[in-house]
Amino acid sequence: MKFYGVENVYSESGVDLTLLRSNLLRTLDDRLLKNCRAIQNIRAFDRACRRESQRNGGSIVNLEIEQLIETLARHQVKFILIGGLAMRAHGSAHITEDADFCYERSLANCAALADAMAPFHPYLRGAPKGLSFKFDAATIQTGLNFTLVSDLGDVDFLGELRGIGFYDQVLKMSMEKAIFGQKIQVLSVDGLITAKKLAGRAKDLGHLLELEEIKKLQQSGGQ
Repeated sequence: MKFYGVENVYSESGVDLTLLRSNLLRTLDDRLLKNCRAIQNIRAFDRACRRESQRNGGSIVNLEIEQLIETLARHQVKFILIGGLAMRAHGSAHITEDADFCYERSLANCAALADAMAPFHPYLRGAPKGLSFKFDAATIQTGLNFTLVSDLGDVDFLGELRGIGFYDQVLKMSMEKAIFGQKIQVLSVDGLITAKKLAGRAKDLGHLLELEEIKKLQQSGGQ
């Protein structure tokens, strides 16, 4: 299908290539910040439609990804950016409302993660209020995967990434990228494709199509 003045607007699988090519021209920082701005706009639209400013009885907290990454790096937490924001880092047009990380599960790293998040009041997302939940080193080591709300937005810390394994296995499928002045590990496009295929969720099918196109664009220099 050819659009006025532009060829290759959509891939054969229906992915909008113009969005991907545009994102590949942006810096990594701008890709993630654009995601956060999009969330704010979407939520503002939702509030206007519903004519209310609260959801599920609580206030909405925007995802502060720059501060979140800076905080984890400053506390020397061993983590890997995965999920939707890793897709964004590689040029995806996908918008996500939470940040996903795979963390290393040594006692020292669990303590560093707990210290990093303590000022931002992490709590189990979707759990009733008033539970005696404390996101400390002991809780992190006893548990594995945590879906949290915090003062920095919704954040998931996964000790194991389904389809790949624990931190060391995820690290082998990751690459170093400079984001917000920090050198961090980000799950590679191939790693994301592997995780999405093995996760087998309905929503991952569209993500897989986009990731495959991103891989092709990266190999061809974004053309």
